[in-house]
Amino acid sequence: MNNSATVADQSTQTVAEMKMVRDSVPGTPAPKMSILKINFEDLFQRHLCRHSEFGINVLHLISVYGVYFSLLALVSTAMRMIIPNSSVLMQTSMTLAITIPYLIVLAMNVPVFILMATIVSLVLLAIPAAFASFIPWPIHLILIVAWHRVQLVSHKRYTVAKDMTEFNQRYRKGAYLFALLAVYELPILLNFFLRFA
Repeated sequence: MNNSATVADQSTQTVAEMKMVRDSVPGTPAPKMSILKINFEDLFQRHLCRHSEFGINVLHLISVYGVYFSLLALVSTAMRMIIPNSSVLMQTSMTLAITIPYLIVLAMNVPVFILMATIVSLVLLAIPAAFASFIPWPIHLILIVAWHRVQLVSHKRYTVAKDMTEFNQRYRKGAYLFALLAVYELPILLNFFLRFA
């Protein structure tokens, strides 16, 4: 019986080693991943490879807040178009209700204190976004692109980077990584400030 356990351990180890070898060979497909189930700590460690400096995290948090503000303002504007006489409180409540699926995904993947910080951030952004529904919606689309550009330009100012070879095998550039970061970037940034500030 003890012998079979050793054989099972060896076969498991062999499979794990084979996966490591496969994943390290250029041109092999990245392991299947899901946005709904992630290793948050691993994703955070990947973030630190290119975002270990305080200043770049400040700029990224400001720009992510800018993107979220514009997205919430767009939702609030749509609510005002659907229900023209809705109060700011009603617009804010309906806008926040739309974020519930997002928060459920986060609740399954991030620590509780990061989830709470994200909820507080969304509430604090949704209130002024409800008041900003008078701003024409195309302006918000332009602002979303502009805030994203701030993130890209910040990498020219802050250039400290660590080797990302290990992470590049798990997180290949492309649509999946873009979507993954779109969902988890705010919690990752909040995690940085709550850990290191």
